[in-house]
Amino acid sequence: MTWLKLIGYSLLGEFSAVLALLGPQSASLRLSLFLSAHILACVVLAMLMTAAFPKSYVVKRRTIFGFFFGIGFFIPILGIIGLLMGLFYFRFFLKEGNRTEFSTVSLPPFMTEGSETGPGMGEGGAWSRLKASDVPRQLRLKALLAVSASSGQNASRLLQLATGDSDDEIRLLAFNLYDRREKVISNSISQTLQALREAVNPLKRRDLCRVLAFSYWEVVYNDLARDELAVFFVRQSLEYARQAVELGGGSDPALLVLMGRLYLKQGDVERAGEAIRTALEHGVHRDRVIPYLAELAYRRRDFEELKQYFQSDPLLRHKPGIGPVVQFWMG
Repeated sequence: MTWLKLIGYSLLGEFSAVLALLGPQSASLRLSLFLSAHILACVVLAMLMTAAFPKSYVVKRRTIFGFFFGIGFFIPILGIIGLLMGLFYFRFFLKEGNRTEFSTVSLPPFMTEGSETGPGMGEGGAWSRLKASDVPRQLRLKALLAVSASSGQNASRLLQLATGDSDDEIRLLAFNLYDRREKVISNSISQTLQALREAVNPLKRRDLCRVLAFSYWEVVYNDLARDELAVFFVRQSLEYARQAVELGGGSDPALLVLMGRLYLKQGDVERAGEAIRTALEHGVHRDRVIPYLAELAYRRRDFEELKQYFQSDPLLRHKPGIGPVVQFWMG
């Protein structure tokens, strides 16, 4: 067989290369003879390996040839032996067949709609429309308005990303919506502060302090302030929350939960735990504060208690945001 003859030639070439190194000739001549015979053996074996290489692998034949030639050339003798072993494996032991089990399966109905824009207008659906330059401008503008109608850090970040859009109309609207979001909260804070200065009734002052606490927190929650400014807003929110509690709001569960979140933001684990436990005593639903209780347990490095909190609410693993965290800890 031709391939057996070629193998014989390659072995003869490699054997001649070794003999050339041991001959009585000069060093330069011995090196020339060695390289000539060694290169010939490597070329022959690389050609055989390339021909025997499975066709199912989508690789350029030139790349395969270079790879096998490099093995044989740069690892004399041992490289040739390795190539021979690989060749015999490809030739006698590798069973290559055509896999047809997937080629006859028709696409499910939902796959034909995979390239279409989804009907939802949540954060993900809206952002997918904003990113797609081939989507009509009117639909992208609606998506931007849908983002601005939601709250939270993700919505603010999406608006910030939209301010870098290549479409001038999209970019200007994103700037306007982001600025308007910030101004609405700032105006609310200014008006409430003015009303607090004029208020005399303790109950009225308590309610105004409560509004201020949540307004300052809303700036942080919506990611409208960062770094030192965010730290300032957290301090202001906590200060007015304390004043509201001192003026009779100590039984307000929402305010107590807010204080717990603010203390967590500051890294004060003890006070955060105390505020959240007090909120539980005053009727806040346990499911609402389980994420914060779990975070407190994590800060204390009490991982068993953390898992117990997650086990108490089986539906928590399916909720966005915290769901992947619960799945990680519950294994």
